[in-house]
Amino acid sequence: MKNRSFNPTSIFISLFLSASFLSCNTDSDKSDAYGNFEAVEVIVSSEGQGRIIDLKIEEGDKIKSGEKIGQIDTVLLQLQKEEVEANIASLGAKVMSIHEQIAVYEAQKKKLMIDKDRLEKLFSNEAATQQQLDNVNSSLAINDKQLEATRRKIKDSNKATMSQYEPLSRKVDLINEQISRCAIVSPVKGTVLQKFAEKGEMTSTGKPLYKVADLSTLKVKAYASASQLSSIKVGQKVIVLTDGKEGEMNQTEGTVGWISDKAEFTPKTIQTKEERVSLIYAFKVKVENKDGYFRIGMPAEINFK
Repeated sequence: MKNRSFNPTSIFISLFLSASFLSCNTDSDKSDAYGNFEAVEVIVSSEGQGRIIDLKIEEGDKIKSGEKIGQIDTVLLQLQKEEVEANIASLGAKVMSIHEQIAVYEAQKKKLMIDKDRLEKLFSNEAATQQQLDNVNSSLAINDKQLEATRRKIKDSNKATMSQYEPLSRKVDLINEQISRCAIVSPVKGTVLQKFAEKGEMTSTGKPLYKVADLSTLKVKAYASASQLSSIKVGQKVIVLTDGKEGEMNQTEGTVGWISDKAEFTPKTIQTKEERVSLIYAFKVKVENKDGYFRIGMPAEINFK
């Protein structure tokens, strides 16, 4: 049996190589960026005012864009509309008929013309006086003035009456719009995240009813250092890693959709003191969420291809 001599140089080299190997493994396992999933959340508010008589949604329900999901009471608005429509109908009774008013003066004028013709014949035969003829001519002149004044008066009165029609008609249109807005219709498709109101409660214009978000595509908001900017660009495919079973990491492909053009300091809550002074750039990665596995706020890691 041979004796082996102790060689400190060999041991130092072995330890250095082992440490280097472990360091390489650690660096290779480290992701390029870290972030959390987020979605565009829409808070849908009431466009009408009154009591909610129907609201057919619950948290977690999927709704479509343009889908009617509730109704606000419109009884008071309907009564207001009927009142305005009755006022419009009454305008017709207030309009004065020109023919009916003028007919009286035209009948008087016809009689005066007959009297004038008769007096002119009598006057030519010296059976009537000049004063009688002057009186009938004066009556005809007065009749013409009364006839013209009546036409002008009726025209002005009818114009004033009909001028009320336009604003009343506009008011009906406004009430119809208010009635239509009492229907609670989803402006976007997505999943109901939170419900702020219930059937039977009173609501008003601008009061939040529910929160909805389209979860079919989520975004991971992460941060990259200035030195990493050259490795990413909009439209680039990247690998998104999320926690799986038994410590494994699930891999999903994502697409860089946005990169901030402004630098900011590293968030103090998630970095060490040495890293707080580093300037970073926010970016977002779009990820398809077909099976609904990803959730808002879920942590994720990103590796650049």
